[in-house]
Amino acid sequence: MGWVKTIGLASSLGPLIPACAAFRAGVSRPSAAPDAEVFFQGDEEPATVAVHVLPAATFGFSGVGRLIALLTEALADLATRADLSALDAQAGLYVALPDPEARGFTPSKEPEDENADTVEERVAALGARVVEGTFAALRHPWRGPPARLFHGGNAAFGMALAAAAEDLKNRRVSTALVCAVDSLASPETVRFLNDEGLLKTEDHPTGLIPGEAAVALLLSPTSAARAEAQGTPVFLRSVALDTDPHPVGADRPTDAQPLAGCLLTALGPLSPQARVPLLISDHDGQHWRAYEWGLLQLQLASRERSLTDAPAWLPALSFGHTGVASGGLGAAVAFRAFQRGYAPAPSILVLSSSDTGERAALHFSSEEPSAPGRSRR
Repeated sequence: MGWVKTIGLASSLGPLIPACAAFRAGVSRPSAAPDAEVFFQGDEEPATVAVHVLPAATFGFSGVGRLIALLTEALADLATRADLSALDAQAGLYVALPDPEARGFTPSKEPEDENADTVEERVAALGARVVEGTFAALRHPWRGPPARLFHGGNAAFGMALAAAAEDLKNRRVSTALVCAVDSLASPETVRFLNDEGLLKTEDHPTGLIPGEAAVALLLSPTSAARAEAQGTPVFLRSVALDTDPHPVGADRPTDAQPLAGCLLTALGPLSPQARVPLLISDHDGQHWRAYEWGLLQLQLASRERSLTDAPAWLPALSFGHTGVASGGLGAAVAFRAFQRGYAPAPSILVLSSSDTGERAALHFSSEEPSAPGRSRR
């Protein structure tokens, strides 16, 4: 589907290279959320909430401004390894964003304004401000066609990457800049999550720890890797998307079949002598994610037994819950594992599950695909 030329990252552990090294070493750097305290029953003093935030870059920002700060940092990191001025009018821009209503803020410039009725309208308004503000901050105007925007929770990055690969395959674009940005760590979002009962606290150990991140992935035609790649090239082999009919809050929980189907479709046939892939999951300690992860193991045992031995990495242990950016964060971790030579397998599958039911599996490999293509169940 394409060659991953490079990736830019903004995270609580820094940009791409130090952040992935820190994750490999098991480093985590949570801090107390400023201006966000919770009271537990019977306590007279408020308790603090742990968050994973960027050092300095997002301090004092919230809402739209915080997302602009994050994405600006990710693109600045990308610019240390790629020439952004080379992205001409034939380049495509694909941006995955959260629903601002699910983060407790409005994309309007007037704080008292209410959010639009539909998620499409809310994300369109948010995307216009984030894209314009980011490239203005970079002092590098975007010269390609208008950005294509994607939403759908954690799986949104997979949707954006699939669309970019499809456009690249059909030569609608010469190269694709695929971005994702999200923050659950701003004060109003932390308060919103606490009101919804989603935070990990002493009274709620199966909640999430808010994080924030932005990712910018540069995807080029596979053929370009032969001429330009230095070191180990990393390829996007496949993207599989599906929707689980039992999202969070449904009458009955998921049976993990849609996620298992995405994984197997993205991976393709596994020969008896092939090494099992590495799985990178967005499992973050929430009860429903743990339930789906456990059932996924049962699904794989019944459909492809060798996959029960697949090792798994969980970026949320070091970065917290990064929402829409989690798929891109998984891609960044996979990219560096291949580049540095510590990937335990030639294939890595990044798995994403959204609260609203969307599922995605991204197959990255150090082996060049013989016939690139997109698969969808």
